[in-house]
Amino acid sequence: MTDGLIAFMSNPALIAALLLAVPCGLVAGAIPGVGGKLSIVIALPFLLGVDPLVAGVFLLAMHSVVHTGGPVPSILLGVPGSGPDAATVLDGHPMSRRGEAHRALGAALSASLAGGLIGVAFLAAFIPFAGPLVNALGPPERFLLAVLGIAFIAALSDGRLLRGLASGCLGLLVAAIGMDPINGVVRYAGDLLFLWDGVDMITAVIAIFAVPEILQMAGAKHSATSVSARQGSRMVDGLIDTWRHRLLVLRASLLGALVGVVPGLGGEAASWMAYGHAVNSSREPGSFGEGRVEGVIAPEAANNSKEGGSLVTTLLIGLPSSSGMTILLGAFLTLGIVPGPAMLGENIAATWTLVWTLVFANLASVVIFIAGAGFLVRVTRVPGKLLFPFTLALALTGSYLSAFQWQTFAITLLFGILGLAMKHCKWSRAPFALGLILGQPTEIALYQSLAIWGPGFLLRTGSLILLVLIVVSLSVGIRNARRNRSGQASASGWLSGSLLALFGGAGLLTLGYPTETALLPLIAAGLGFAAVFFDIVLAGHRAEPVAPAPATPRPLVEAEWQKQLGWLLAFTATASLLGLSPGLPVLTGLYLRFIMRLSARRALLIGVLMLALFELVQGQIMGLSVFRGLLLAGI
Repeated sequence: MTDGLIAFMSNPALIAALLLAVPCGLVAGAIPGVGGKLSIVIALPFLLGVDPLVAGVFLLAMHSVVHTGGPVPSILLGVPGSGPDAATVLDGHPMSRRGEAHRALGAALSASLAGGLIGVAFLAAFIPFAGPLVNALGPPERFLLAVLGIAFIAALSDGRLLRGLASGCLGLLVAAIGMDPINGVVRYAGDLLFLWDGVDMITAVIAIFAVPEILQMAGAKHSATSVSARQGSRMVDGLIDTWRHRLLVLRASLLGALVGVVPGLGGEAASWMAYGHAVNSSREPGSFGEGRVEGVIAPEAANNSKEGGSLVTTLLIGLPSSSGMTILLGAFLTLGIVPGPAMLGENIAATWTLVWTLVFANLASVVIFIAGAGFLVRVTRVPGKLLFPFTLALALTGSYLSAFQWQTFAITLLFGILGLAMKHCKWSRAPFALGLILGQPTEIALYQSLAIWGPGFLLRTGSLILLVLIVVSLSVGIRNARRNRSGQASASGWLSGSLLALFGGAGLLTLGYPTETALLPLIAAGLGFAAVFFDIVLAGHRAEPVAPAPATPRPLVEAEWQKQLGWLLAFTATASLLGLSPGLPVLTGLYLRFIMRLSARRALLIGVLMLALFELVQGQIMGLSVFRGLLLAGI
């Protein structure tokens, strides 16, 4: 360990690589849709021919701080930088809107640092016996860990356990779209070839979380925050919050590290499960989603500590634990670094060098983050209407970059509408995201468990422990539901009815599939149908007398909905027909001219600059073929 530190500090090339990689990782994390995976792919061609260890340090340092930059758009704009950052949006953005952007950023930064360092300590502690631990987690444990994660998130759904379970089941159903991983049978996709590989996860997460928040900007009269930044807090306040909740930081970090060890779960599961733990352990679970600092601290600590846990399997065993680690593993192999048992033998010095890379990368990210935080917070003073077209264009660009298919715009439209509906009707979107993320690994683990042990896999020692934890989580959810009986019968009948029909139809469609193909979707459809049905029944049973009509007339509410959906349709249609470039810059210029009432000269100038930026970044820097749109492609 000491030898690794000395080797790192005595090599200027390693230090230079780290100092260059950290700001790149922070920027990649702050740009929605880029994240760790795409940044590795972009950087790898530039590292070929560089000393393997230097290149490995660069990639690992950049990847390890991506989630430190992710809170910036999550908190300031309500746009998650990547899937794991979506949990931070739930409480981070409301804090920003009421003038506590500094505090939220400070809490995110300090929690990220603490989580990253705890993850490193976890990795260092498990180096001697990493292999036996990972091998002890078989398919039954992986399956039940996924179920536990969904139960966690359902229990936090603001006292609406049944709606949370239904939302999670909906996510599992969406994850089932495409070829099943067992028999290769196409489910729910028909002749739509772009769906045979499934719904793109990043696109769906961006759409269901980011799009509703972005569209809300279209109706904002003032800045992105409802309180002037001068009336807000300081970053040191967030640091104090993190210290006050240090036990939560420790628990969330350990949870993230443990989740990172398990193949297939990844950072999304870590952040959502940590968020669920924060809610379940709080004395006021119903206040989450309204700007609780614990809702920022827990997921940020977890998704940074996850890196240390993920490297236990990826670096020491050669078994990537997530899609991001799969890409990192491939990059290491391309550079000549071979993860596996050798990293514990003849390459142990390189292993400790990479461990110290995580330490110094997390420390350096704090300095760089603080240096630029003042500028970033000023973004919140920009009028929401002015930010709206740029952030929506950014979200659509991120969706396209996740899969490089124009059909992602249609997926963004569909799940954006779903996100709007769920937000309006007070349905938690978090269980949906986790169900979507865990769908495929859950199905594979279930199939393997039944194939090897049959139903008896539930009687294994590890399975019994996890089953107890699942029961405890659901019990907490029931307790929260009893505390929050008032207001359960919110105006969501049309959404409940639609979901009831969807679950019923999905269940009927599975009857034509082979048993292995139909098993998990049928379970999800059945549980989802039952959860929605009983929620409707209980909501009707608890219905209270109708309150007086609100001061705002209903036509205005309907008009606002039409306006939001109209902008969403306009931007997705423009991106599909005219492309990201020139379509989105042109539409943005028209928006600035006729909605924001900017002068024709200024609107034209901004549109031209935006067009040049699209062309430069995508075509020249990233080396991508810029999508020109279906209309221009036809011409």
